[in-house]
Amino acid sequence: MKVLLSAALIAALSVSAAACTVVTDPSSGSSAASPSSSAFMSRQQQVAKFASVNFDRIKQDMSTGQGEYLASLATLIGIESGRHLAFFTFTQEKFAVLFPSDQTTAAEMLAALDREMRTDPRFGQRLALS
Repeated sequence: MKVLLSAALIAALSVSAAACTVVTDPSSGSSAASPSSSAFMSRQQQVAKFASVNFDRIKQDMSTGQGEYLASLATLIGIESGRHLAFFTFTQEKFAVLFPSDQTTAAEMLAALDREMRTDPRFGQRLALS
Protein backbone atom coordinates (compact mmCIF):
# COMPACT_ATOMS: atom_id res chain seq x y z
CA MET A 1 0.00 0.00 0.00
CA LYS A 2 2.79 2.42 0.96
CA VAL A 3 4.61 1.65 -2.29
CA LEU A 4 1.44 2.28 -4.28
CA LEU A 5 0.87 5.66 -2.58
CA SER A 6 4.50 6.64 -3.16
CA ALA A 7 4.24 5.72 -6.83
CA ALA A 8 1.02 7.73 -7.20
CA LEU A 9 2.61 10.74 -5.48
CA ILE A 10 5.68 10.58 -7.71
CA ALA A 11 3.48 10.32 -10.82
CA ALA A 12 1.37 13.29 -9.73
CA LEU A 13 4.43 15.39 -8.98
CA SER A 14 6.04 14.60 -12.31
CA VAL A 15 2.86 15.52 -14.20
CA SER A 16 2.52 18.83 -12.34
CA ALA A 17 6.22 19.60 -12.75
CA ALA A 18 5.93 19.04 -16.48
CA ALA A 19 3.15 21.63 -16.61
CA CYS A 20 5.19 24.33 -14.89
CA THR A 21 6.44 27.32 -16.85
CA VAL A 22 9.89 28.67 -16.21
CA VAL A 23 9.86 32.39 -15.51
CA THR A 24 13.07 34.34 -15.92
CA ASP A 25 14.05 37.82 -14.90
CA PRO A 26 13.93 40.03 -18.02
CA SER A 27 16.72 42.21 -16.65
CA SER A 28 19.07 39.24 -16.41
CA GLY A 29 19.49 38.99 -20.17
CA SER A 30 18.53 35.33 -20.15
CA SER A 31 14.86 35.81 -20.96
CA ALA A 32 13.42 34.17 -24.03
CA ALA A 33 10.92 36.99 -24.38
CA SER A 34 10.80 38.85 -27.65
CA PRO A 35 11.91 42.50 -27.83
CA SER A 36 8.28 43.50 -28.33
CA SER A 37 7.38 42.06 -24.93
CA SER A 38 5.72 44.55 -22.59
CA ALA A 39 8.63 44.07 -20.17
CA PHE A 40 10.81 45.92 -22.67
CA MET A 41 8.30 48.56 -23.72
CA SER A 42 7.94 52.02 -22.22
CA ARG A 43 4.57 52.94 -20.77
CA GLN A 44 3.86 55.08 -23.84
CA GLN A 45 4.65 52.16 -26.12
CA GLN A 46 2.40 49.92 -24.05
CA VAL A 47 -0.44 52.44 -24.33
CA ALA A 48 0.06 52.76 -28.10
CA LYS A 49 0.21 48.98 -28.58
CA PHE A 50 -2.83 48.38 -26.37
CA ALA A 51 -4.82 51.06 -28.20
CA SER A 52 -3.82 49.70 -31.58
CA VAL A 53 -4.66 46.08 -30.78
CA ASN A 54 -7.92 46.91 -28.98
CA PHE A 55 -8.93 49.98 -30.97
CA ASP A 56 -12.48 48.91 -31.91
CA ARG A 57 -13.28 47.79 -28.36
CA ILE A 58 -11.88 51.01 -26.86
CA LYS A 59 -13.91 53.03 -29.35
CA GLN A 60 -17.06 51.14 -28.38
CA ASP A 61 -16.34 51.61 -24.65
CA MET A 62 -15.72 55.34 -25.13
CA SER A 63 -18.99 55.71 -26.99
CA THR A 64 -20.89 54.24 -24.04
CA GLY A 65 -18.71 55.75 -21.31
CA GLN A 66 -17.88 52.42 -19.71
CA GLY A 67 -16.19 49.10 -20.30
CA GLU A 68 -13.23 46.93 -19.44
CA TYR A 69 -11.05 48.11 -22.34
CA LEU A 70 -11.59 51.74 -21.39
CA ALA A 71 -10.77 50.87 -17.77
CA SER A 72 -7.57 49.15 -18.90
CA LEU A 73 -6.60 52.14 -21.01
CA ALA A 74 -7.23 54.45 -18.04
CA THR A 75 -5.00 52.31 -15.85
CA LEU A 76 -2.26 52.19 -18.50
CA ILE A 77 -2.16 55.96 -18.86
CA GLY A 78 -2.01 56.42 -15.10
CA ILE A 79 -5.54 57.42 -14.15
CA GLU A 80 -6.12 56.44 -10.52
CA SER A 81 -8.97 53.95 -10.08
CA GLY A 82 -10.95 56.51 -8.08
CA ARG A 83 -10.97 58.81 -11.12
CA HIS A 84 -11.92 56.20 -13.72
CA LEU A 85 -15.58 57.25 -13.74
CA ALA A 86 -14.62 60.87 -14.49
CA PHE A 87 -12.30 59.63 -17.25
CA PHE A 88 -15.06 57.45 -18.72
CA THR A 89 -17.45 60.41 -18.78
CA PHE A 90 -14.73 62.62 -20.24
CA THR A 91 -14.02 60.24 -23.14
CA GLN A 92 -17.72 59.85 -23.84
CA GLU A 93 -18.18 63.63 -23.91
CA LYS A 94 -15.13 64.05 -26.16
CA PHE A 95 -16.00 61.12 -28.44
CA ALA A 96 -16.54 63.30 -31.54
CA VAL A 97 -13.18 65.01 -30.96
CA LEU A 98 -11.36 61.72 -30.34
CA PHE A 99 -12.93 60.04 -33.39
CA PRO A 100 -13.60 62.81 -35.95
CA SER A 101 -14.02 60.29 -38.77
CA ASP A 102 -14.42 56.60 -39.46
CA GLN A 103 -10.81 56.58 -40.63
CA THR A 104 -9.38 57.79 -37.30
CA THR A 105 -6.45 55.61 -36.25
CA ALA A 106 -5.44 54.57 -32.75
CA ALA A 107 -2.46 56.94 -32.89
CA GLU A 108 -4.69 59.85 -33.93
CA MET A 109 -7.16 59.06 -31.16
CA LEU A 110 -4.37 58.94 -28.57
CA ALA A 111 -2.94 62.25 -29.81
CA ALA A 112 -6.40 63.86 -29.53
CA LEU A 113 -6.86 62.31 -26.07
CA ASP A 114 -3.48 63.72 -25.04
CA ARG A 115 -4.45 67.23 -26.23
CA GLU A 116 -7.86 67.13 -24.60
CA MET A 117 -6.59 65.80 -21.27
CA ARG A 118 -3.90 68.49 -21.04
CA THR A 119 -6.55 71.20 -21.34
CA ASP A 120 -8.95 69.65 -18.84
CA PRO A 121 -8.42 70.70 -15.20
CA ARG A 122 -9.60 67.30 -13.95
CA PHE A 123 -6.65 65.58 -15.59
CA GLY A 124 -4.09 68.09 -16.82
CA GLN A 125 -1.70 65.29 -17.60
CA ARG A 126 -0.07 64.33 -20.82
CA LEU A 127 0.22 60.95 -22.47
CA ALA A 128 3.68 61.72 -23.90
CA LEU A 129 3.35 59.40 -26.85
CA SER A 130 6.51 60.51 -28.60
